[in-house]
Amino acid sequence: MFFIFETKTVMANGKRIVLNTNDAIHFILLENILYCKSENSYTTFYLVNREPIMVSKNIKEYERQLAGASFFRSHQSYLVNLEHITKIDKQNSFTLYLTDKTEIPTSTRKRKMLLQILLKK
Repeated sequence: MFFIFETKTVMANGKRIVLNTNDAIHFILLENILYCKSENSYTTFYLVNREPIMVSKNIKEYERQLAGASFFRSHQSYLVNLEHITKIDKQNSFTLYLTDKTEIPTSTRKRKMLLQILLKK
């Protein structure tokens, strides 16, 4: 089970997501999520300065929950926090580079939509 809620104790207007794993319940600020990667019916959250967290829900569930919160599904296996994109390599199939130097693929179908979203920011 997961949900997004607002909290004023950590930071003003900060939003969190709650990730329930087998051994713990994690409270993660959305801004600390770099990206999510799908592996069948599991999703791994890659975070700023923290170990990844794997949960037993598919990425589509989180795509719906994070809609409107600066996240974009760049590829069938990746959900990216747009705030962490530092570069798009147009010469290399629109590969996204994140603040931690991770490279994320962008599907051909999603390129135009991604550019529209990023250029509006």
